[in-house]
Amino acid sequence: MSVTRQLFGTYKAAPVYRYIIENRRHSKLCVLSYGATWQDFQVQVKGTTQSLIEHFDSFSEYLQNPYQNGKTVGPVAGRIGGAQFNLGAQTFKLPANDQGNLIHSGDHGLQTQNFTGTFEATSNKVTFVQKMTPEIDNFPSNLEVTVTYQLSDNDEIIVTYTGCSDAETLFNPTSHVYFKLTDDFGAQQLQINSDQVVAVDHQKVPTGEFLPVNAGYDFRQPKTLAQGLADLQAATGHLEFDDTYLLQPGVKAATLCTDQHGVDLYSDRNGLVIFTANTKNVAQADQHQYSALAMELQTLPDAINHGGFGEIRLSKAKPVTYTNRYVYWQR
Repeated sequence: MSVTRQLFGTYKAAPVYRYIIENRRHSKLCVLSYGATWQDFQVQVKGTTQSLIEHFDSFSEYLQNPYQNGKTVGPVAGRIGGAQFNLGAQTFKLPANDQGNLIHSGDHGLQTQNFTGTFEATSNKVTFVQKMTPEIDNFPSNLEVTVTYQLSDNDEIIVTYTGCSDAETLFNPTSHVYFKLTDDFGAQQLQINSDQVVAVDHQKVPTGEFLPVNAGYDFRQPKTLAQGLADLQAATGHLEFDDTYLLQPGVKAATLCTDQHGVDLYSDRNGLVIFTANTKNVAQADQHQYSALAMELQTLPDAINHGGFGEIRLSKAKPVTYTNRYVYWQR
């Protein structure tokens, strides 16, 4: 095992570093201090190096691209309806950035911060720390966030998120990673261990209800993304996924695979958002020509405004840690 560090760019006169964790199989997990970003995951497939996630090779692209590729989004991932929530007897209204709602905590969330990174050269992990204040993100506390990336010799990636606050606030971050196991997007097979999806309104804000998966959303048995999109179009007329599945925490959440290899996803939280995208070619995305699938493990979006969606309140001086796991395998 080894960890190396290299300069990747400069942000607000401070260096942005790229950290590379390499295991005995010569797989490489690459992460950035900016946005505590999962920048790349490279594996050896029949003697050839292959990247498994859609990523950029220059820092400027991470600044300019709006798709949050691989970034840690938060403190609260997903949408908050009306950009407001209640904590105790107090109502907090945050600056909206999505049709009157809040998405991914606004325009100054974790994904826009340059974290402080630490590592040991002979270890298998990198730890990032960032302090958030109400002056930065408008959330009601001073919050310290720690994000740790680990890569095992068995090609398992473990990402942990720890929040510690000086006042009650919200905490529900995740990695906005886009998987791309092959250049043939539609040939990838997806299986999701879920019987229900979150019902949403026309702005994609949860209504507080759940719907049983139907032909358009049913991935309980593996099927290709091409077939999934065809089923969705037949059932709803839509040709893109931007939907949340209800999970059973601790149980395997999903598998994305090809005839060569795959990734199993696990979470200690109850939600998985899938999002079809082409983050490098907007025109192709508009034509439903997708290149990658975002798979975001988190507590269900807008949980603070809906009973039964999960607990995302973070109490004063009571740290909380969440864990996402990604297990890579080959056939």
